[in-house]
Amino acid sequence: MSQARVPFPLLAVVPAELRGIILDFHWDTELLHGLELPVSRVDVAELEWHLELPFWAHAERPFQVSPLQVTARPEVYPEQYARTMAADLRYPLDAVRRPDGRVTILDGVHRLLRAWMSRQAVVRVRVLEWDELDAIAVTR
Repeated sequence: MSQARVPFPLLAVVPAELRGIILDFHWDTELLHGLELPVSRVDVAELEWHLELPFWAHAERPFQVSPLQVTARPEVYPEQYARTMAADLRYPLDAVRRPDGRVTILDGVHRLLRAWMSRQAVVRVRVLEWDELDAIAVTR
């Protein structure tokens, strides 16, 4: 049975290109990390479309900059660049498989960018199935 999920607090400011990519409810990263999920090897090329999307905050405003903008101008986005360079590729990315089969990243875009910058061909990804989202949902 599905739990009542808390709506994503910034949904009104989510750019159109991120709708259908990020989840529309509040979820907990610690709950996600605590799940026993299968780990797959996925080609970076299959996930690199994420790098074009404005996932990251800049100047205290969410959804302002894409990972590729950070690599193009690290001096403008030093915080995001530093987080990318510190990303530990020993940990897999966390993603969800949507009903249409598309895999979208929930946690690990900095790791994906680091792998892409390092010309790594493959990353490890833990995949949560769509019907298991209640396991990470923040409920009322």
